[in-house]
Amino acid sequence: MTPRKAQPELKDQREREILQAAAAVFAEHGFRGTRVADIARRAGIGKGTIYEYFHSKEDLFTRLFHWYTEQAYSSMLSTADDAGGSPLMALRRSCESLLQSCHEMQELYPLTMEFWSASTASEFREGLTTEFRRLYEEFRGAIADILRAGQARGEVSSQVEPEPVAAVVVGALDGLFLQAWFDRDFDPVAAGRKFLDVLVIGLRGDLEQSDKTSTEEGNEESK
Repeated sequence: MTPRKAQPELKDQREREILQAAAAVFAEHGFRGTRVADIARRAGIGKGTIYEYFHSKEDLFTRLFHWYTEQAYSSMLSTADDAGGSPLMALRRSCESLLQSCHEMQELYPLTMEFWSASTASEFREGLTTEFRRLYEEFRGAIADILRAGQARGEVSSQVEPEPVAAVVVGALDGLFLQAWFDRDFDPVAAGRKFLDVLVIGLRGDLEQSDKTSTEEGNEESK
């Protein structure tokens, strides 16, 4: 798993308030349609105060990307650590934590699309493309590590290939909220939990089959 690059700590509560205001304004108006003055007004501060923390609107947007994604990632990992030693439970809890976190921030989902869009713009392409790649590598790596731990403990089938399965899980979770943005009647959390039910059954795979085979062999021998 690619080591997570350390992000600078927030200086104080004011910086957090600026980032929260920026998230709301960028989500509403997009990067191009947002002015620093709009963010200052939303945060209830003067425009000059923002420049005490951020060099420019571009710097604020980039820092917001790191802060925004860090919230979901940290929540996912801390939840996995509280799973009581069971890798499959860690997988379920971490994914459910991510689902809940994304659900709570669903009104800010346009911000995610702004980040995706900005990764194609000349001023952000190199930096955001690199960071998106790192972010997806870390999410895939975290899930693959859980699957390998599950195999070591006998909870996950030895037939499971951790890396490709992790990639599909990340893609599925990512896509749920994209669907929910376009269809407000769609419940991504409920759908995600059903997906996790099936996923856990599938990950056990040949373990259940092995138990079934052993039972059948035992029955044959007793005849």
